[in-house]
Amino acid sequence: MAENKMLKFTDKYFERSNQILKAEDLNPWINMQVFVRKGPGKVAGVDEAVELILNNSNLAEVGGRIYAKEENGLYGPKETVMNIVTPIQEIMELETLYLGVLTAGTTRLNDKKDLDFNKIGEQMREVNDLTGDRSVLYLGARHWHWTYDQALANLAFENGCTGVATDNGAETRGQKGFGTIPHALENVFAKEYGMNNAVKEAVLAFDRVIDPSVPRIALPDYANLEITNTLESARALEGRLYGVRFDTCGENVAEGGVAGDRKYWEGKGVTVNGVANARRKINEAGLEDLKFGLSSGFSNPEKVKAFNEGEKQFGMKLYDLIGAGFLDGVRTFTADVVAIADDPDKVDFYTGNGVEARDIYHKVGRGPKLGNDLRRVV
Repeated sequence: MAENKMLKFTDKYFERSNQILKAEDLNPWINMQVFVRKGPGKVAGVDEAVELILNNSNLAEVGGRIYAKEENGLYGPKETVMNIVTPIQEIMELETLYLGVLTAGTTRLNDKKDLDFNKIGEQMREVNDLTGDRSVLYLGARHWHWTYDQALANLAFENGCTGVATDNGAETRGQKGFGTIPHALENVFAKEYGMNNAVKEAVLAFDRVIDPSVPRIALPDYANLEITNTLESARALEGRLYGVRFDTCGENVAEGGVAGDRKYWEGKGVTVNGVANARRKINEAGLEDLKFGLSSGFSNPEKVKAFNEGEKQFGMKLYDLIGAGFLDGVRTFTADVVAIADDPDKVDFYTGNGVEARDIYHKVGRGPKLGNDLRRVV
């Protein structure tokens, strides 16, 4: 693969994931699906995102393909705006960058606004005040253009955050970026070992490859088996698992969660009842010291308040650290691996007659959403 000249701007967990893939000799073809929840609107930043990918990878040289809506093309909420067909090592380190370009461009075009640093800083400070002496990490690098990364990281540090996701953002404090494991890495291990083993096998690979000084933190929501996969990962690592990061997406009720409409407490995503039930089960297994990190929606102080209230109600600690993006209100783009195979044609939904999804591997709740009006741009 080509040298990624933008490596210091990428989320640390993507950089480490590529280290793992190289060490484990894993480089399957994937289909990376890109969408945005907030809409409708016009998409912007497509041309810049494609150029960035081509300038920092060998995607074109190895026969990779990119399908995308045209610049300023119309899109709807959750509609696929881009599919990237490539060996995974070519794209893993670039997700932070192309998502940020698309988010910033599309937000500016449709909402006629840029970031409000005063408002973001106030939100960061309020969340840090609510968490007390527990760490809050700024994980929003992918939520805006990479040229803003260091300024946003500095804002996070100034308002109490203890770490950030990129080396570029962390270097002014003499730190390295913070990162655990992404779903994209788990997808590869789902292909190799089956969906229910993806979490365990990904964190085992992390343990084999990454420097022992880096905490081993599993991401247990991939198969929507947050409790089961946490326990399996802890047993597999034989005492070396430092913690887990709960990141259940808004499409799923977590294992241990409760269906219902009480905001932050019940329903889909990372909820108070879901985390409390997980903490109970994991404590019962003798893993009281296993740390809990929470992400997905925690830039909202009201959600943090709900978890603090849950700690009082249940008489137990529910979290040890929080990761948050803090750029609420922007048109945030998301990318998911939705297909994996040993051949590009098997993961390219747009080959042949019509659009068809094949060789499907994805985290629960984030399957293929075929885009019938995407054009091939690479």
